Amino acid sequence: MNAYTISHLASEAGVSIHVVRDYVLRGLLRPAQRTASGYGLYDAQSLTRLRFVRAAFEAGIGLNDLIRLCRELDTGSDAAVESLAHLRSLIVARRAGLEALDQQLAGMIRAARSATELESHHA
Repeated sequence: MNAYTISHLASEAGVSIHVVRDYVLRGLLRPAQRTASGYGLYDAQSLTRLRFVRAAFEAGIGLNDLIRLCRELDTGSDAAVESLAHLRSLIVARRAGLEALDQQLAGMIRAARSATELESHHA
């Protein structure tokens, strides 16, 4: 097992130690094992989980949804499949919303360019 200390795990995932500690406290992440002195050690699966949770959070998935999913994954619950499907539906909806916003922005750019061109012809 590749054993990561909390600082090494944070560094590998590109987050602060505080983020990792917060995720551990919230139940999003847990050490794969503990040292004799009680320090948490994390494995490759922990790193994968941390990267997933961070990416999902940055994409706008709420911490409560992620906490529920991680609990379900940790317990092997059948509900994990439903939660994963729910997260996918949130991503699809977010993608559609971003596409609509992109179309609006494109229209606004065209309108702004047209207005600028009209002003330059009348100047």
